[in-house]
Amino acid sequence: MMMARGRILLVAVTLSIVMISGQCAARELDLGALLAPVIALEAHVPEHARSAQSLGTVRGGTGVLIDGAGLVLTIGYLIIEADSVELLPHGLRGERVPAEVVAWDPASGLGLVRSKRPLGIAPMALGDSATLKVEDAVITASWTGETGMLPAFIVGRGPYAGYWEYLLEDALFVSPIHPAFPGAALIGLDGKLVGIGGFAHFDSGDEEEVADTVFIPIDALKPILADMLLDGRSAVRHPWLGLYCEEVDGGLRVRRVPGDGPAAKAGILAGDRLIAVAGTPVDSLVGFYRHLWSVARPGDSIVLELRREEASIEVEVASIDRYDRTGGASR
Repeated sequence: MMMARGRILLVAVTLSIVMISGQCAARELDLGALLAPVIALEAHVPEHARSAQSLGTVRGGTGVLIDGAGLVLTIGYLIIEADSVELLPHGLRGERVPAEVVAWDPASGLGLVRSKRPLGIAPMALGDSATLKVEDAVITASWTGETGMLPAFIVGRGPYAGYWEYLLEDALFVSPIHPAFPGAALIGLDGKLVGIGGFAHFDSGDEEEVADTVFIPIDALKPILADMLLDGRSAVRHPWLGLYCEEVDGGLRVRRVPGDGPAAKAGILAGDRLIAVAGTPVDSLVGFYRHLWSVARPGDSIVLELRREEASIEVEVASIDRYDRTGGASR
């Protein structure tokens, strides 16, 4: 099975190279101009920030310039709790341009920063990610320019659930994995932006583990962009429990609980098994989040059924808004 997938990958990547080359030749596409809006971003976070231990105090990645006024789209975890951000439009040896955090949206996972000075770069146009299909050829690109540009293809689309209470209902799974995926650009063969790199996805196979990149489709940005610019986030509000679970043996096991989160305060421990949420059994991360978010809003208390060793227990957890916990977008 894995060998067959490997052959399919090789053929698809080869075809994508041919298709990309054909597109570039047909339209005399200037790769320098195409990749110019894909720039480096560096965020500095205070040591006392809640996310500093897990994400670090200096976070580097990629952002994509999407308008003429210096607005740069990236993945949100690069800029959570940042007290300063710099853009490097010409790489590590070029000028560092200060930027301000505009928005971080915990629901979509996207983030926005704005340059404090003109970048002198034409922005990348937004494409239509809804048209992407499995086996479509695409380009993935990081801030390193042509050396960071890889031919790739869509290997799947559908829900992606992260243990940190995150669910992207329409994720784009792209192969091969981009080694510098945080904030990387997913570009259609028409040269337009169709996604932003977010996460590595590991799928157990018969012989070895295969890694794809999870991209957030650009269509997830379009309906929330105005709210992000005005309020620093989208209008979507999910209750946050601080209950980080993983799927094990057909069920959910608590992976960890942040020490100052609602679940920890309610007495939930790593290793507990999550059985039901508000009386409804759950056995997957997708099912857990979908049900939780359908019955509760931030501030509501939710009754969870858990199994600790051989005992069944019920715990009431007072949820909060995760955005407020991290100080919003530090605006």
